This record gives sequence, C-alpha cells and structure tokens, in this order.
Amino acid sequence: MTDRVTQSYLSDEGVHGAMGRLDLPPCFEANYGHRLVGRPFFLQDSVAHEIAADVLALFDLLSTLPARFFGGSFTRYAAALGIPPEEAALMSADRPPRHGRADLYRVGDRFRLLELNAGAHLGGVDLGELARVMRETPDFKPFAQAHGLGHHNPIEKLLDAVGRDRTIAFLEEGGMLARFAKGFASIQEACAHHGVDVLLGELHELTVREGHLHLRGTKLDVAVRYFSAKQAVGYADVLTKGHKTELYTPLSSYYYDNKSTLALLSERREELADAEKALVDKLLPWTRYLKDVPRDQVRADRENLIVKSAGEFAAKGVHPGWLVTDREWAALLDEVEGDAYVVQERVRPTPDEVPGDDRPWLTTWGWFVTDAGFAGMSIRAMPFEDGAVVSYAGNPLTRVSGLLTY
Repeated sequence: MTDRVTQSYLSDEGVHGAMGRLDLPPCFEANYGHRLVGRPFFLQDSVAHEIAADVLALFDLLSTLPARFFGGSFTRYAAALGIPPEEAALMSADRPPRHGRADLYRVGDRFRLLELNAGAHLGGVDLGELARVMRETPDFKPFAQAHGLGHHNPIEKLLDAVGRDRTIAFLEEGGMLARFAKGFASIQEACAHHGVDVLLGELHELTVREGHLHLRGTKLDVAVRYFSAKQAVGYADVLTKGHKTELYTPLSSYYYDNKSTLALLSERREELADAEKALVDKLLPWTRYLKDVPRDQVRADRENLIVKSAGEFAAKGVHPGWLVTDREWAALLDEVEGDAYVVQERVRPTPDEVPGDDRPWLTTWGWFVTDAGFAGMSIRAMPFEDGAVVSYAGNPLTRVSGLLTY
C-alpha cells in the first residue's frame, strides 16, 4: 500500500531532483553524501508513534524474561543467551533505559521486526539531520509545507535523554573510532548543531579520578556507549570504578538486544498472556535458537529462512538462505554448529519505488526509541538485486535517506 504523501511525491517530478541539491553539513556530506537514496520516505506520525509504543512494550516484555523463565537468575539467563561469563560479569541486573533502534520491514500496511539494537549497535543516529535539511531546501520546502511534513531527530532525543547540560563523551574501543571516523564526526557535528559539544574517545584513553571517568583529563558526566561487552572485558576495573559517570546505555542493555532474546520470546510464546501473544504476533517473525531446530528442517526450508549470529552487528554473521545453494547452505550450517546463532523466518518486504530507477528497492526502517517514545528514524535502502542485508556499515551498496512525517 502506498500512502498518499508518497504517491503525491512520486507523481510530482518537480521535487524529484531535490535530494541532489541538498546543502548538507560538511561532515554529514563526507560520510553519507555519496550514498543517498534518490528520495525521502514518508510516514503518518501516528503510525510512527504506534510502532514505537509497540517496540517499547516489547522491550518491557523482554525485561520480564529473567524473572519469568529463569527464577530471576541473570547468570542462567546470560548462559541461555550464549553470553560468555566474563562479559556477563560486567552487566548488572538493573533494568537499563529503553533506548535503542528496532529494524523493521514494511509488509503492506504492517511492519515486521528483524532485530533490536542498543548501545554498541546504534548507528545512524545522525540521519535525522537529512530530514531537517530536506525541509529547509528551497526546491522541496513548498511540498513539505503543502503536506504538513515534520520530522523527529534521533540526535535531539538522545541529547534530551542523557542531559544537554552535562559533559558527554561517545566511547568506542579497538580502533573503531578511527575505522568509523567519518560517522562519528557526523554525529559530533549534529550534536554541535543542536548546541552540545561532545567528546569522542576510546576505553583505553580513560582514567578514574575521584569516582568519575576522565577522558584525556576531562571529567565525564555521561559516556554514551558504542563499545561492546566483549571489548569492555579488559577494562572491567575502570568501568566498575567509574560508577559516578553514567554509562548510557549500560552493558546490561545487551541482555535485551541480543538476537537470542527474540528466539527465547518466540519459543516461549504459548506461555505468555493473550495481550503479550498479540504483541509478539504483530511484530516478531518465527525465530529460534539454531541449535534447537532439527537440521533437516533448516536444510529443507532454506528459501524461507535466514541464519544470524546472535551477538554480531553491521551484517556480520547474517546468512539469507534464499541467496545460496543447497550445498552452500549445508556447509554453512556445519560451520556454525555449536555457535550462538538464531534462525528466523524470512520476511518478504513490500518493494519501494525510487524516481528514475526502475528497480524495486528494499528498505529497512530503523525506529529509534527512548523512554520518552518515538525518537526518529534511520532509513537504509538498496535495490533488491544488491543483496538481502541492508546495512550501511556492512554492505557498501546500502544507501540512506530521511523520514518525514505527516
């Protein structure tokens, strides 16, 4: 189903070239300018908030799993998710803030969940800047005004969540700050545009003084986490001593964004209350721990299944069955046997149109949420012929766009 604003946009050739004439911020341009989809995307504001509310409700449901199925033992819960003990030791049992990005496909007038992301997996938070610039572009502004278009900026929502009057650092580790330098420069630029100067650093640059983390001598009030639990293992002493500096999101968020949580929830569906079942059925495709599904079943249903590493991100460890041969699929299953993988039902998204391109496009809608609700969108898309994994960092053919709401 094509919504009325999308249909109006696709029919109005006068606005089709606007994406190529955007006055983008310099760092955003350097990171994304060569990989823009040739159109913006549109969504009813009420739908954006409805799906965000569903995502937050799903998070609430996931947070009950340790008590519901593991007697409140986070040690048993972590083991069931395949989280190594040395990583689980860094995670508290405290419930983290509900901040993350849910990646979904549009199927007709519905949206289906692929995965939840938090902390280290939260790329694209600066993509709200694209929607902001679109609305200010002279070629597009009359269209935006005629349709009452607005936008929600994930950067603004993140800064509201952590506190704009605090000293903030975005932290990585393992050379990832250099590897993704353009992306972090774009995030830093977006924060500055909204009045907040943030620091960038890595775990090995931290010291602890008077109970606070310091980055290159500057005391931090809050550290926005882009490092993983695996990367943090060598810094347990620093992180546990730095308790006066807030870690946003804390490592405990990994209890809920690990793909194994979705497998656990899907598998235990029949033990849920009716309203909880309805929520799971609305959002979540059939998902299981790979080790729990008979090998013959997985091999036979290759065309309808995708195998994913439970703890990886940026498309690493994602294997769509429909893009490989039977022999390759069997070899993959042998290769990952015993590792932490899930298998999920294939979601078949509704193709999108891009003006000037006859190919059908595959779009991932990345719903950002905070405790306050809907927090903006990360739109990533590419032609179906370019693959099945839409990931800006993991697939060089992936492009990005902005979301405007009405």
